[in-house]
Amino acid sequence: MRKNLPLSRRQVLKGAGAAALTGAASLMPAGKALAARAKAPRWAFVVDLRRCIGCRACTVACKAEFEVPLGAFRAAVYEEVVGRYPDSEKLFLPRLCNHCEGNKEDKVPPCVKECPEYPKDRREFVTADGKKIRYRGGATYKRPDGVIMFDNSLCIGCGKCIEFCPYGARNWDKSLLSGKDKTKNAITKCTFCQHRIDEGVVPACVNICPGRARIFGDLNDPASPVSKLAKEFGLVDKRKQTTLLPGENTVPMCFYIDYQGELKKMATAKKKFEKMDAILDVIN
Repeated sequence: MRKNLPLSRRQVLKGAGAAALTGAASLMPAGKALAARAKAPRWAFVVDLRRCIGCRACTVACKAEFEVPLGAFRAAVYEEVVGRYPDSEKLFLPRLCNHCEGNKEDKVPPCVKECPEYPKDRREFVTADGKKIRYRGGATYKRPDGVIMFDNSLCIGCGKCIEFCPYGARNWDKSLLSGKDKTKNAITKCTFCQHRIDEGVVPACVNICPGRARIFGDLNDPASPVSKLAKEFGLVDKRKQTTLLPGENTVPMCFYIDYQGELKKMATAKKKFEKMDAILDVIN
């Protein structure tokens, strides 16, 4: 168990036991706020670093769900040993696409903004109460619920979305060619398991996590688990301390419950989230 872990052994084992007993996919809790149904949800992700043990079950589940090729990751867990013996400690930092809101001026994430194949076709998003919201698709695009998607059938393999993602969350898919240029590869990244959440099922990595360190839900629903955690820990109000690379001004929607200042420690240890460094991580 992690040093200074502010969770009891009973709490941790309870989470692990729940994961073992619920082999089937977990359903997302039904929200009590009817107001959240009148508009698109705003999906968000919370990583509780108090609970992460670095098992990488999330990475394996993600690879199995999407057949992610060797050398590429949609979900990765970084580790770093900091300090000197006998006060050294090993830190774990799960990372995925941040599904950024985009800057305050245009609310368009850099990966979408730089994609030469965006905007393209017009699409419709249907809310839980049947309301239709129009938006534009593309090789990389943002849905009204905040999920950043990609469409490899429209991709020209230019790699600009990879280059302009400051989090290294996008990889080349060496097993697939881009739709518009068969001399280049397509891309892959986390999509919050959109095929699952559209059916009311949590992402594969959330479902498999034995310590319940990964939490997913709708920020527009005050009754959702992520909304409750955001309120309890001030995740949104203190996003400069709870998200990666706040200076990039991308407004990421992946938050960290960072009890021991691990985000800062990882950066100090030169894990500065360089572009494309996710493909260099090695699973031991």
